[in-house]
Amino acid sequence: MSNFPQKELVTGATWYAAGEEIPDVDRKLYALQNQCTDCNVCEVACSLIHSPVGELNPLLSRVRINHAPSVNSRKAVHDFGFVAAICHHCGNPPPCAEVCPTDAFYYDPKTFAAIIAQDKCVQCMECVPACPFDVVFVAPDGELLKCDLCGGEPACVKACATRPEMNNAGKQYSRAAVLFYEDTKTFRGIVQQKPQKQDEVGIMQAMLDRGEISSAA
Repeated sequence: MSNFPQKELVTGATWYAAGEEIPDVDRKLYALQNQCTDCNVCEVACSLIHSPVGELNPLLSRVRINHAPSVNSRKAVHDFGFVAAICHHCGNPPPCAEVCPTDAFYYDPKTFAAIIAQDKCVQCMECVPACPFDVVFVAPDGELLKCDLCGGEPACVKACATRPEMNNAGKQYSRAAVLFYEDTKTFRGIVQQKPQKQDEVGIMQAMLDRGEISSAA
């Protein structure tokens, strides 16, 4: 362990060190299952917010979108679907931190999320197989990537757009975003919300109704 406490570079807040008694993460990332449209905007936003040079590269993202022919053993419509691979922020200390031989994990004082301190990480990769959800990723240069909740304001959640009207033709659904940053109880309430009835119209008709285009003479 370092003799100096690890500090957040922007705010200067002192992080909890590995081995300290840290509360579990309360608000986490959640995703509506089988509703992702694979726009990858969350990956782009994550890579941008974490890149020191502002690089837009999904391979540097801490959240990944995977193709999922089935979700929870239920067959997806037309064998087609996408699921967000996001950190579950297991109870502290999480399995990835417990196996780290250099104690390279610290904890955000606001979110209590486990964070990899890159200056102490030796890229031994022990945390990668230790994660039960396969969400500790490896960047092209070997850097280990894990969700840090962006200090309590996840960029992926802010970037996640509402689902388009024609995502499920003929089926009513709430046009909410896919990603959420909430506590478990609040997210369960979101999942249980009843869909709001709305007409499924084509893009051209919607633009006509809004007066954004005019019909041909």
